[in-house]
Amino acid sequence: MSEPNVIVQLDQNTIGHIAAGEVVERPAQVVKELIENSLDAGSSQIKITIERGGFDIIKIEDNGGGIREQDLTLSLDRHATSKLKSAEDLQKINTLGFRGEALASIGIVSKLSVASRPKGCEGRCIKMEFGEKKEVEPFGMAEGTIIEVKSLFENTPARLSFQRRPATENSRIVDVVVSHAMAHIETGFKLVNDERTILDVPKSETLADRLYDILGRQADQLIELKIPKIDEHAPGNESWKGWISTPDITRGKGDDIYILINERPVASGPFQQAIRRGYRTRLMQGRHPIAVLALEIPPSEVDVNVHPTKREVRLKHSWRVLERLERAISNTLEEVPTNPDSAGGIKELEGLNSADIEPVANLFIKKELKTDISEAAGINTAILPSIEGKSENSIPSWAIAAGSQLNLHGSQAETPKDAIKNRPVSSSQAPQQILPGMEEKPISPALSSAERELHRYSRMGSQISPNDELPLEKVINDLPEMEPLAQFADSYILAQADEELLLIDQHALHERIRFERLRYDEKLWMSQTRLEPMELDFDAKQKTLLESSFERLKQVGFEFELIDESWKMTCSPNLLKGEDVIPFLIDLLQDCSEDGAPLETVEKRKDHLAFLNACRGAVKANEKLTLSEMRRLLDDMRKIPNPWACVHGRPTALRLPIHSLDHHFGRHG
Repeated sequence: MSEPNVIVQLDQNTIGHIAAGEVVERPAQVVKELIENSLDAGSSQIKITIERGGFDIIKIEDNGGGIREQDLTLSLDRHATSKLKSAEDLQKINTLGFRGEALASIGIVSKLSVASRPKGCEGRCIKMEFGEKKEVEPFGMAEGTIIEVKSLFENTPARLSFQRRPATENSRIVDVVVSHAMAHIETGFKLVNDERTILDVPKSETLADRLYDILGRQADQLIELKIPKIDEHAPGNESWKGWISTPDITRGKGDDIYILINERPVASGPFQQAIRRGYRTRLMQGRHPIAVLALEIPPSEVDVNVHPTKREVRLKHSWRVLERLERAISNTLEEVPTNPDSAGGIKELEGLNSADIEPVANLFIKKELKTDISEAAGINTAILPSIEGKSENSIPSWAIAAGSQLNLHGSQAETPKDAIKNRPVSSSQAPQQILPGMEEKPISPALSSAERELHRYSRMGSQISPNDELPLEKVINDLPEMEPLAQFADSYILAQADEELLLIDQHALHERIRFERLRYDEKLWMSQTRLEPMELDFDAKQKTLLESSFERLKQVGFEFELIDESWKMTCSPNLLKGEDVIPFLIDLLQDCSEDGAPLETVEKRKDHLAFLNACRGAVKANEKLTLSEMRRLLDDMRKIPNPWACVHGRPTALRLPIHSLDHHFGRHG
């Protein structure tokens, strides 16, 4: 039996390092804590200076109330604060800071200097180097407080080794400053990064003015939140206000969603589902809106003492608050038309929704089915003899087979219930004769609603004939040479391939061919010089990401120049058209904010853009093709790695081997 472990009291230095690990996660967290102290001091102007992502220098200057000389030493002790007096105060916190841990924790892992001058007093300064406090000294300065942090994490190499690149940290610091600037419009903010001014916004009277100061012309894309009348007299004292983007303006990530609770920026994660529900079906999978949403709520109904970082909160009536947000967004968007999102994307290939789909075989057992098949087809019964109605036991084999086939996702292939759209009858070089009494009716139903959503981009842009595209180079799959026989319903190609008959969806096949060509043709991703440089109306965060991501952006053909203190795009990929350039670039910048593999980021975006363009240019259903165009599609089908599915996962072809036909018609045995 082993001896029991000895319990010892940790020394204050070790306790300080443990606390610092929670409070001081990274330079951006230091900036956040210090800005909040400045705001609590009533500052109307805050200047933030950083060098090398905050690892070398973080300097915060404000014109707030300051710190008294006799409190300077105490301000660097743990759990020393002017914002709480007793435990009861935790139930109704009205300040951004309250724990009294920030300065002490920062002083443990850096060289910290705190200088302050209250109104009518002389300036004083105290320093703390890696946990060791110095004496208070005189310091010449204007009224307010100056806090300087140097050599962050220098004494904790393990913590330093886990930090992100300075460029990544720059963007996070910009995000911190921007979020607080949105929450506190009565305060001016200035951010200087490596001697360059990144952000400089004066005091504002309205949130709309502040949004324009921060986002520039991008603010014109936002609409003000409109609270429904039903909520004006609803229970509860909480209220939402803010601005949201229309459904056609989206981002690849939720980084541009800002949630403010009682002027405190908090994590947006818990609110994103309510936001998405408010947009209902008007947001594509994997896309996020731009939003600045401010919640005013009694302090007693929100708990901010959940985590030392104070980014997470708990709401007493969370369901009620989230429902109010959902209704407000839905009400705001009621009269807003939805346009196709040129930046939209499909996160992953998913199977079609089969909840509203009916098996083909069921068509033959409905009570309402006419007993005379010729009558149901519109055929003159004087010309063709009537046929006895089919019973449940006489369902055609083809109907049973159609109902039992599996799609690529393992679910049963079924016929959509959607209303049939007008479709043409197939035609050939010699006009087809129609039986007497028959009408030119659609041959097969239109796409289901789920499929129409997947193919929403196929209606955008101009169609490209297969003959107008460069042929693919070599055969890479086991398909034999194929010969087109006919076009059925102006949508399907009938082709002979050795001892098989193929029925091919022309749109699905062309879509797959175009995707493979666009995705892997490196010439399309080469940089093309623009006739005129495009000025980028980006906000501070986007500019910071741009400056730190030149090399990664160059991998997909983007090049930039700083002209007259404004960034301009001088080159872009050949494949990108005018309306695609900026949305694609913004999504790519969001990806670059993470320290993941650059190649992976670029490859995913290439796939996405190729997907959009493949959809837009592919031949559609209900469109006639010449034999030459059909032959070209069949030839290219042999030169792609996956010819059996379009980019949405739908099948491109139905294969009918000759032996199956022989068996069906009784030619075996």
